Amino acid sequence: MELGVLLMIATTAILGTGIALYAFEIEPKAPAPTISITIVNNPETPEADMNIQHKQGDTLKGGDWKLSIVEVGNLPVFAVSNPTSEFSVGHQINAKYLTVTGGWVSNSAISSGGGPMISNHKYNVKLVHISSNTLLIDRDVEVR
Repeated sequence: MELGVLLMIATTAILGTGIALYAFEIEPKAPAPTISITIVNNPETPEADMNIQHKQGDTLKGGDWKLSIVEVGNLPVFAVSNPTSEFSVGHQINAKYLTVTGGWVSNSAISSGGGPMISNHKYNVKLVHISSNTLLIDRDVEVR
């Protein structure tokens, strides 16, 4: 009889563990998109700015990517993408301002919440895919 009780307890423990793992299973992270982005100084305009262009690869869904543009040496400050702004091949963000917490970025511009860029300064640009928490771009760019 003791062996039967032990088998019942073991079976209950195994089933309970399996059910708990199934019920509390953490959803797997989405795979990071594969993209090619160029970031260049934009000498065709009178103000200090840069262009961030999506050259090839996966589309970044609106609300699922964030961008930081800060002076080199400062901690990143991310602006989250507008939920309706997908960033796909051919889209180009013209960045004239630094990013601010609570600011937004679309597939063509950054909200003007941060200070303007200054000629002959270097800026660090980071682009992160939120759902996979993957850093897609981390580059320093000097604007003129």
